Amino acid sequence: MCSSDLGPLIQGMTDDGVPTASNDIHSLAALVHLMVLEHLELIASEDGGMTVLGNVLKDTPKHLQESCLVALEMMKFGVLNGEPFDAAQPDRPFPENVQYPQAPVQPRTKAVLLLSRVMSLVPMKLRNDMWNADVDFDLAAFHSLVRILKRVLRHLVEASLASILLKDLNRVKLLPSGFMCASPNKNDHLQTPAVLPTFMLPRACMGIVVRHFLEYRGEPMGFQKELAQRFPCCVQAVEDLKTAFVFWEDLRRCVDAIAEPLGAEELSEDMRAASEVLYGQQMKLNIKPH
Repeated sequence: MCSSDLGPLIQGMTDDGVPTASNDIHSLAALVHLMVLEHLELIASEDGGMTVLGNVLKDTPKHLQESCLVALEMMKFGVLNGEPFDAAQPDRPFPENVQYPQAPVQPRTKAVLLLSRVMSLVPMKLRNDMWNADVDFDLAAFHSLVRILKRVLRHLVEASLASILLKDLNRVKLLPSGFMCASPNKNDHLQTPAVLPTFMLPRACMGIVVRHFLEYRGEPMGFQKELAQRFPCCVQAVEDLKTAFVFWEDLRRCVDAIAEPLGAEELSEDMRAASEVLYGQQMKLNIKPH
């Protein structure tokens, strides 16, 4: 492909020098985004083309892309699975009252762990932004890993921005107030006013609700009423469940696409088995993704 056929974002990609952008907040934000994507190997540094991971992530719905990116990064480090966690010290096992499963576990238990962990990456809309319901031992442990990853990702964004501003400190004036504000919008809790990726540290709320959904054994007609009573802090628990189901389906699409080239066959098979558990409960309670 000749240089005249290249889009403006990747023209001169192989030229010597540092990346530049116009004195405009949108151009600056785009440059930071591209630098972060390059460092995460979602776009190739050699020619600006998409990598295998970048190619699947581009088709994820916008409001779920950050959650999907985090899940794929967790997959890279081998911590996105349905296996129970090991005790930090072999001579100090988990308390009996926690009733935490020990490996090897039954296929359904493994599926429930994987489903609840993955969907816990999706935020919920809460009343007064407070969580006053259950705490889940497994999700608390999983999110201790998520927090580490998200802090690293946020530091990567900040370092990319700093490297640009240090070359021209006058560009600091381009940054609006709250340019990395992670507070959810009132009308859409999946959107924030930030112009740069924030990688907000998450709560495990969605995973707890998903686990309740998967383990519910009562009458189907009574589920939504019990859900509202069990989780009064959730504004729209059923709608958020449906969003989490959409996220699960999209992440499964991504994993299936990258399974062979990136060696994720085991995770792909685990997600297939977990999907059967999920679909069975969706049919029973008649709650399906949009």
